[in-house]
Amino acid sequence: MNASTLIVSQALIRNQDGVSLHPDLFLWHKQLSACKQQWYECVDRNPLAWYATVAGVSSTALVAAACNKIPASTSQCWIASPYHAQLTRDAVRVYPEGLFPWTAEDAAYLCEVLNPLLIEEDMQLFAVGAALLLTCRDSMEAWPLGFGKLSGKMLPNQHHEGEDGGRLNRLLSEIQMLMFQHPSVDRHEKGEVDLNGIWLWAPLDWPIDKHATHFPVATRNPVLQSLVDGRDADLIISEAERLSELVKADSPLPKKIILAGEGHAVVLSKPLLPNIRKTNWQPKSVKMESDLVSAVQGFIT
Repeated sequence: MNASTLIVSQALIRNQDGVSLHPDLFLWHKQLSACKQQWYECVDRNPLAWYATVAGVSSTALVAAACNKIPASTSQCWIASPYHAQLTRDAVRVYPEGLFPWTAEDAAYLCEVLNPLLIEEDMQLFAVGAALLLTCRDSMEAWPLGFGKLSGKMLPNQHHEGEDGGRLNRLLSEIQMLMFQHPSVDRHEKGEVDLNGIWLWAPLDWPIDKHATHFPVATRNPVLQSLVDGRDADLIISEAERLSELVKADSPLPKKIILAGEGHAVVLSKPLLPNIRKTNWQPKSVKMESDLVSAVQGFIT
């Protein structure tokens, strides 16, 4: 693989000292530690959201553009992200997306289970490969967190922002109950973690005028794989947990590397002179996120 740029989501994780590298990146620790660092503020994104950011469009627009079944009465679309929940003593933790097995068959099954409930709400769930798109006849004024902020984290124990935040919360609770009543036999037989809920995010008024310009990307994220081509890709987008499926431990990494997580991103580049100091993964001289987006888009175009 001859990609020149690598983006890794959830590559930085929080610890008692601040942030550190995700353990699944230790295979490349020597290469990463030898690089020059530039730190930026950065909203936590999953691979789909990273691709959409580079493309300059909404994540929902990417999925909607690939769906040819959107009803004419649709006024709003949402991304639906499935998840496995892990119960702790006083909270619910979302299983990391990078460890969550998901297929187009899983997406189709979920549509069969949920659409009888959703149609009563003038909504409908569509599978676009492994991606899931929710269409609504009537818009909801709610602004939940992006799924990248929840993957591997605790579910928020509060209403979502917006006038319809309570309605959205009740809908998600009803969906959880229905999914509990209809577990996937296929997932159970394969020994995969249960499907416990979906998270709706990135609401988009429909129809739209602006459409994304697609470019190849190498990834093992099942949702992003359903939407983009990986042939001759100059860009890799991966969760930390799936990077070893794309890059061998003894292989050189791309020239430009973006490691993101915990509200920050660090752009790594190979220095002119060897780095003889111990590498510190704490943010420093942090620049604005808009500068990061411009820089990453410049790497690709």
